[in-house]
Amino acid sequence: MEKKQYPLIYFVIFFVVLALVGFVIKSIPNKIEEKPIIPSTPFDNTFFEKDSINKVASDADFIALMHTEKSTGYSSPLSMTAGGDVAMKTNSAIQTSAPNEALERSSETNVQVVGIDEPDIVKTKDGSIYYSKTGQYRYMMNSGLRIMPPQFNQTSELLAINALPPTSMQLQSSIPENGEMLISDKVLVIFANESTTGSLKIVGYSIANPSSPKKLWELPFSKKSQKLAARLYNDSIFLVTSTSPTLPRPCPVPLIEGKNIMSIRCTDVYIPSSRPASDSVYSVMQINPQTGSVEKTISFMGQAGKSTIYMSPESLYLSYQIQGNSVDILNQFIGENQGLFPQYIEDRIKKLKGYDLSQSTKEIEINSLLSQYLYEMDDSEKLKQENQLNNAFSRFFTKYKRSFEYTGIIKVKNSDLTVQASGKVPGDTLNQFSFDEWKGDLRVATTVSGNNPFYMLGGNNNSSQQVSDVYVLGSNLEIKGSVKDLGKTERIYSVRFIEDRGYVVTYRQTDPFYVLDLSNGNTPLLKGELKIPGYSSYLHPIDKHLVLGIGRENQVKLSLFDVSDSSNPKEVSNYQLAGEYYSEAMNNHHAYVQDPKYKIFFLPGSRGGYVLSYEGNSLSLVKALEAPAVKRGLYLNDYFYMVTDTGITSYKEGTWDKVGELLYDKKEIPVEPTANQIQPIPLPMEIQSTMP
Repeated sequence: MEKKQYPLIYFVIFFVVLALVGFVIKSIPNKIEEKPIIPSTPFDNTFFEKDSINKVASDADFIALMHTEKSTGYSSPLSMTAGGDVAMKTNSAIQTSAPNEALERSSETNVQVVGIDEPDIVKTKDGSIYYSKTGQYRYMMNSGLRIMPPQFNQTSELLAINALPPTSMQLQSSIPENGEMLISDKVLVIFANESTTGSLKIVGYSIANPSSPKKLWELPFSKKSQKLAARLYNDSIFLVTSTSPTLPRPCPVPLIEGKNIMSIRCTDVYIPSSRPASDSVYSVMQINPQTGSVEKTISFMGQAGKSTIYMSPESLYLSYQIQGNSVDILNQFIGENQGLFPQYIEDRIKKLKGYDLSQSTKEIEINSLLSQYLYEMDDSEKLKQENQLNNAFSRFFTKYKRSFEYTGIIKVKNSDLTVQASGKVPGDTLNQFSFDEWKGDLRVATTVSGNNPFYMLGGNNNSSQQVSDVYVLGSNLEIKGSVKDLGKTERIYSVRFIEDRGYVVTYRQTDPFYVLDLSNGNTPLLKGELKIPGYSSYLHPIDKHLVLGIGRENQVKLSLFDVSDSSNPKEVSNYQLAGEYYSEAMNNHHAYVQDPKYKIFFLPGSRGGYVLSYEGNSLSLVKALEAPAVKRGLYLNDYFYMVTDTGITSYKEGTWDKVGELLYDKKEIPVEPTANQIQPIPLPMEIQSTMP
């Protein structure tokens, strides 16, 4: 008797508390009901199983999986291509011994986690600006005559500019590489691509003397390897690459080429026990930026374009996508709707569970079976059964919608690149800001899409079932608590976790801005909600109580949210950029820069750059800087610099007067065509699209 009474008591207490909370909430305007989630079973279904992470059993198993995954690689450090001087342009007019203005403060790349640097196309070091100039297309010339029809030679270079004093900026040198950069001490690391194959290569240059950089090492990767993400932390580079295996003989998987070849044994690659669809090997490497040596590595099977990378000071997290087990789901549906199908249908679906077939093949078989079943009916019977099936499955889908897709998460320890834990949450993530580690817990924001794999049971896209959730996972990636059903029928457009707070924006027709209290991971709370037109696709903390949203409402829109009262967030100011429909800062946080000394921030746009003030909790336009192809903004001391494809312009902060300008070399350089240059040369996309 006692075992039956305790649940009843809790049940009664729950509704009493709920009634009291409802009464209080109704008496407080502009505040919403707090929603604690008491941890129990993660979801209301029988399909959830936590993945274990194991090595691939054999080469044959690897091939059967049609993909590749992880490897502990080689434990010994890998020496790179020998360094030395490299052909590059230097500016002999620069007097390296001449006194420069002392550097007192400078901006850094806007990153997600303070202290963990991320690669970008612009970096600063000791008063120099390093800019990775995007490829330019020029007419090739022969004896002073342009070749017709027009052919183009793509140039790539990385420029070093002495930016102090800002009134007389000078080009220091030009490195013949192009790509995002990291700077560790006096070493510039460039994530470039081979000009012929497009494969990844990493190059390290000494910039002890920016006027004469010296190549230290080069790390060429296999032709099918690309960079997914990179971070610089504690003087080590953490690089994540994706490599597509070569079938039918993928083993071992080539990773690094050149003088020091490195491959991954297929049996050293890890895969989750759910065996998600895979077509690539994700490799995590720890690289010494001073020498280019690969000190540690580990590899996993993954799917190209389906993984998000997040790194905290302690751990690196990789996500992967999993579809719910369609046969288990359908058998559950049959079990809850006895008599809806004839017995032979139920029996055949049950037998599918034991077949050694891929999930997609099983789904095709199920839909084919149901289609044939309905086809054999007369029109009236078919119409009736279609309605019964669709309505029954709609109710089932509402109950089990979180069973159809999951985000798997692998936690890797930074210090030794070993697997610490694995976990799983329903839905799909947006980007790296969907993850955040705080006090040992991992917070994850997901959107449950509402996709139904059984088109014979009501179609495959049910946006009315779309919702977003936030989960708090413990150190072993077990689910501790959650806040569910944010933005019904909407999906997540932006997320930001800041200490014990979470901020989520969902969007379909309006922009709900949610504030979450995550101070207790076991009982996270939805504290406040604000609905405004448009949406924000990037959220940035201005200070402890102000959050900036960058997005759109017809034009680029900036919203300033006051979150000092978490239960009553307010949009205290907004500003729209006239005629601007896109800013790179909407989708790339590296394009945003903020100077707290002058209470301003900078955004690049398609028509120029914009300096805006947030002083007094009010947004105002301080300076509009018309220029083509604006890339980045930064500050050195009390001067602001705008970097474009054509040059760099400097301004005095405060007055915003222009004080200097440097234009890159714009000359059209004659090129004597060689045999190699006469061969097919890459054309700009706009020309390629017009060719037959």
